[in-house]
Amino acid sequence: MNYSPQIALPQGMSRRDVIAVISEIGPDLNLSGAAIYVLTKLIGSTSDKDWTEPGATPTFYGTQETMAERLHLTARQLRNHERNLERKQILIRDTKANGAREAGTGRGLLFTPLKAHFVELLALRDEKRAVTKRIKELKSLRSVRLRRMKDGIARLSPDALDNESVAAILARFDAWPRSDRLHSLGLDHLEEHVEAAAALCIEFEEVLQNLPESSCEPEETFRSFIQEDNKKNHSVSCNADVDERSAGKPAHWNLLRSEPDGPDKCLENKCEGETGVINPQLEALFKPEQLFKLASPDFQRALHMRSNQVTKEAMIDAAHDMLAVLGINYSAWATACNVMGRLGATLCVLVLDANRDHPQTPVRNPGGVLRGMIRAHKREKLNLVGSVIGLQRRRGY
Repeated sequence: MNYSPQIALPQGMSRRDVIAVISEIGPDLNLSGAAIYVLTKLIGSTSDKDWTEPGATPTFYGTQETMAERLHLTARQLRNHERNLERKQILIRDTKANGAREAGTGRGLLFTPLKAHFVELLALRDEKRAVTKRIKELKSLRSVRLRRMKDGIARLSPDALDNESVAAILARFDAWPRSDRLHSLGLDHLEEHVEAAAALCIEFEEVLQNLPESSCEPEETFRSFIQEDNKKNHSVSCNADVDERSAGKPAHWNLLRSEPDGPDKCLENKCEGETGVINPQLEALFKPEQLFKLASPDFQRALHMRSNQVTKEAMIDAAHDMLAVLGINYSAWATACNVMGRLGATLCVLVLDANRDHPQTPVRNPGGVLRGMIRAHKREKLNLVGSVIGLQRRRGY
């Protein structure tokens, strides 16, 4: 088989890169672990210069006996590996009749085919990495769907289990594959499963809304209406000094508090601690339509790729898809969901993403800032509402 004398590895690559690629995609070439081990050792015994220079032929000149001893194999086992690699067109055996190799005559195991097709192997490696990355994203999305279903199940009353629609949905939910078996589904089947899981979540939530008593517990975003029913008036004006800000200034990131902006003596602080009521005016800031307007173009595109409607769940999915873009580790996202709820975690990601282009204090490490926000929330010092207000002012809304 003839190859162009000008063949060489891509610029900047060397024999070490060939070994790394073979080690990574060897199973995709139908090579066993033992065959990959032998092949990489043979390549490592060739001249690095022959891989990088056009026209040069990487050749292994060692004897079978010596190499077999180094690899803890018999000469026959090594010979079988060489023949298998030749059948797969990875190398050419150019030896004497007795299998001898000679550096002086250039006879040995020639790796010209591998060198010639290395660009194709690189493409195969990149494709495999892309599939692996997509599978990881889909597994994370399935985790979000699983949490949604479990949240909905937790809201079911005992009587709701007798509902035919609920029973049918739970039966389909029980048929979901286990999390540790998702990778074995393959990319296509996993894509289908995640889409079906999203549809089941939406169907389940619609059924829950139509049940006469669909909840034993309130949703994480449900606001108590105790203020409307309680005869005692808890409306209190804050007696602390007002922190004046112009509409052109950014939100104060050092004021990461969830309580009203004021010192401990502030009457508003005491009142909120007694009632636990969320300010209805501030609650309006958490509407998906309003948040979508504040989001960055990247966040908006991520949402439109998932859904044609701007809903709470679509916002959550978009925030999940932005993790890789922002360099946020999934463990940080999972922790935020556990600590602040999925909507709180989504709001954090939206604010961090939107403030990457902040004119004065841009967010340069979203992952680190998110972990800081989680710690602040645990200390009850996170002021997400203030961050949204600051973002509204900067956007001009």
